[in-house]
Amino acid sequence: MDEKKLTPQESMELITSMIQNTKRRVATPDLRISVMWAVLTIVTAIAAWALLSTTHNPLYNFIWFAIPVIGIPTNILMAQNDRNKSMTKSYLDKVSESIWKSVGYIAMGLTIGCFIAQQCGYPQAWLAMFYYAFIIVGFGAMTSGFLLRENSYVFGGLFSIFSGFAIIVCNICQIPLYYSWVVPLYILCFLLMFIVPAFIISRKIKAQEK
Repeated sequence: MDEKKLTPQESMELITSMIQNTKRRVATPDLRISVMWAVLTIVTAIAAWALLSTTHNPLYNFIWFAIPVIGIPTNILMAQNDRNKSMTKSYLDKVSESIWKSVGYIAMGLTIGCFIAQQCGYPQAWLAMFYYAFIIVGFGAMTSGFLLRENSYVFGGLFSIFSGFAIIVCNICQIPLYYSWVVPLYILCFLLMFIVPAFIISRKIKAQEK
């Protein structure tokens, strides 16, 4: 038996349905891994900023390691929870997962590289992780926005990317990167990349269901 060919209208309806289904999953913060990482990152940044600003003790920079230490096992648990629900994934879901897996692999490789550089006497190499958070994560958010046709993700990703390049320019020009403005910018980027889009999508879905 020949398979039925979809008409252009049916194809568009199928794509729209896939996008809406993906948006529904993204809009549920307690089930979405990306939002979990964003919240964890923001909380860690606030803690590091507060402690370093008040004590000026560089040892508190180790607080940043709370992100992978807490995030990785939580990520595994949340992913396992999704698998247990036997949720059917669309093509867009799989593409989105691949994007964020790539972002994660880059983070792991860069962390190893920075650790090796520190052992060789170059602790300033850890600044590359800051560039990564702005630019690579921003690119992931922007790409997700294009996939979901959600402008808030695109805006957040672009804002983060441009912020990252601005920090690189400041570093090249030897403009001091003070915690008083770099960390608030970092927090703002993660709010715009993940928390705000999830809230906007949730509002859109609720409005459609009424």
